[in-house]
Amino acid sequence: MTLQFFWSRTASVWIALLYMLLGLPLLLFPSISGSVFVWALAAGAAAYAISHLWRYIQGRKTGQGSGGDLFLAVLPLAFSIFALSWPQAILSFLPLVLGALLLVDGVGKLPLVLTAFHTKPPILIPLILSSLIPTVLGILLVVNPFPAARLVIMIFGATLVADGVSDLVTALMARKSSSNPETP
Repeated sequence: MTLQFFWSRTASVWIALLYMLLGLPLLLFPSISGSVFVWALAAGAAAYAISHLWRYIQGRKTGQGSGGDLFLAVLPLAFSIFALSWPQAILSFLPLVLGALLLVDGVGKLPLVLTAFHTKPPILIPLILSSLIPTVLGILLVVNPFPAARLVIMIFGATLVADGVSDLVTALMARKSSSNPETP
């Protein structure tokens, strides 16, 4: 039982350190971190495309070339070239989708807000805010997706660092309390 406790605490310490090591580059260097992620995605797509191109070429040699393999070679290869050329365009996709969803959410609540103006319920202010905040954030994300992608990467990095620090402190405090039990 004691060995299991120390093993899980040691694992928690290593995971906490890993979170911090992964989060710091995302927090401090969001542009290059995002680009590296897109480059890795492009490399994976290129490897997938090459494998299907190889299958297509081998199939053509035997007279059984599949158009599906050719399609699965060309499309990922085109994506790979696009992603390598414009990684920020790929990164901007997420804020665009999130912005559109926020706009739909905020604008969808407008009929509730208009109805609430007539009845004056006590929740009028929170209701207005629940419509206004997603609408404004959605507009900001849709109009300006590139800096938003950078901000999302930084927030993700900060969250990883905070989670890692929290796990590390918890693991160290648990280790300290188990090795040095206080008597009430």
